[in-house]
Amino acid sequence: MGMFEFSAEYLIIILFGIVIVFLLGIIYLMQCRIRILRNDVEGINSTMQFTCNKLDALSKDVEEFNRQNR
Repeated sequence: MGMFEFSAEYLIIILFGIVIVFLLGIIYLMQCRIRILRNDVEGINSTMQFTCNKLDALSKDVEEFNRQNR
């Protein structure tokens, strides 16, 4: 017969190899997306912390102002 004669076992192995490579690609893309989302969450968290600190300072200033004007 021909030089390129494949049995069913070889075709299944090739198919599984292609599926494994495809799934590894999906895992890599998900890992990149998770890294981006984690950086976004850290940025939001630092912004919230900055805002909370400013709100604390503002409330202390308001309390001090109220005490001075009584």
